[in-house]
Amino acid sequence: MRVKILRKIVVVLILTILLFEDTQAQPWKPDHYVVIDTDCGLDDFRAINLLLASPHVRVLAIITSPGVLNAKDGYTKVASLLNSYHHEGIPVGINSTETYKAKNCKPALVFGWGGNIQAEGIEYCLYTDVINQVLENHNDKITFISLGSLNTVARCLKNCPQFSQKVNEILWAGNYKDLKNSFNYILDIASYDKIINSEMNFSILNGEIEPDYDGEFIQKIKNINTQYAKQFHRSLKIPDNSYALKLYDEMVSVFFEDENLFTCDTISYKLKNYRFRNDMNRLEKSLLAMLTNDIENQNQVLSIFPLDTADYMTDIQEIISPTIKKYGKEEWISCVLTSELHRHLGVYSLIGTKMGIRAREYFGAGVDEMGIVSYAGHVPPFSCLNDGLQVSTGATVGHGLITVKDSLKLPMADFNYLGRKITISLKDEYREKIASEIKELNFIYGLDSEIYWDLVRGLAIKYWRYWDRHEIFEIKK
Repeated sequence: MRVKILRKIVVVLILTILLFEDTQAQPWKPDHYVVIDTDCGLDDFRAINLLLASPHVRVLAIITSPGVLNAKDGYTKVASLLNSYHHEGIPVGINSTETYKAKNCKPALVFGWGGNIQAEGIEYCLYTDVINQVLENHNDKITFISLGSLNTVARCLKNCPQFSQKVNEILWAGNYKDLKNSFNYILDIASYDKIINSEMNFSILNGEIEPDYDGEFIQKIKNINTQYAKQFHRSLKIPDNSYALKLYDEMVSVFFEDENLFTCDTISYKLKNYRFRNDMNRLEKSLLAMLTNDIENQNQVLSIFPLDTADYMTDIQEIISPTIKKYGKEEWISCVLTSELHRHLGVYSLIGTKMGIRAREYFGAGVDEMGIVSYAGHVPPFSCLNDGLQVSTGATVGHGLITVKDSLKLPMADFNYLGRKITISLKDEYREKIASEIKELNFIYGLDSEIYWDLVRGLAIKYWRYWDRHEIFEIKK
């Protein structure tokens, strides 16, 4: 009798654990959460582009420190790059240590990373403030990537209380077999000695490999139509600069795409050295895969999301290709799913989808990672915004990540991510245009007319096709 009871208890416990794991699972979490420390060489520019492009990596913050460039110029370059990708919400910090002097290499100094940002009057965020905020608000283990010296890591061990607990591994671009000639080592030998004698998990990856990027490979990169590939290709086309064609610290980014490209030498229980296996064909495939940046299949039922025009209604077919080309596949898929959930092609449901995608883009966040407070209320038409917000962000009622308030009844929402908040609202000019056009249709045809709803559908399709999420919203911190 006791045996039977014990068996039942064990079965119940197992089922409970499985149920708990299933309900708590986040199947689209990335494999790696990273903080990047960079001295802003051309190879670092490429490394950061690869990490931002990779669906396997989530960049939580970027720190600039002296090395190839000084930290302030590096800060401006990183901020301009993130702004050009509309990732303004990824925090940037500065470590302007005077322990050693930056080289200020001219090719890296004159190379532009993004749009123009005025360095005069810029408010620099200290690396400690940025890293401490990330550590306080992030619960998963973090990999700290050092693309320059180890000065920032050494200082974080002293000045960031949670660093040793929350950071699972330091991944450093250096040449362990030839340290005395390794640029990143020479910058700050004392910090290397501190890290090597600490209790941190420390991995060294040699990014200094041969051969260089060749013409055929560069052409393949040029043929990829993503923003990351275009920037990457631009860094390979600097005239009369052989350094631009060399593979260095971007190899650290490749490690996250294909760890098997490297041989691991275990030096001690906490120190590993990774060496490239010299498989250039596989390396090329990995780099191209990261730059292609095709979104992960997030479907739960469909193995492939339908993008063939024949699968769509006639009035949708002609907008598929230009809309995906302009706004990306992820926005398209979210708009389609929102419309199916909403059960008609609604104006504000699509606005909500674009708003949610914009918020995720701003923070560089994935699905199910933001909390939302919607001020659209529970009454149409503004309340339709809520359906689009849920689909595009994963912050659904079922996940408990969205709250709807009736206080304002406006197409506006707060988005919370890692202890930071922004408010996104539809600009007045667009809201007024919608109201004016809907009012005119209502006046002519009335709400009960089929013609009215057909024309509303036409308006929704027009907004879907022509309203750019980077233009129609106002964002306030």
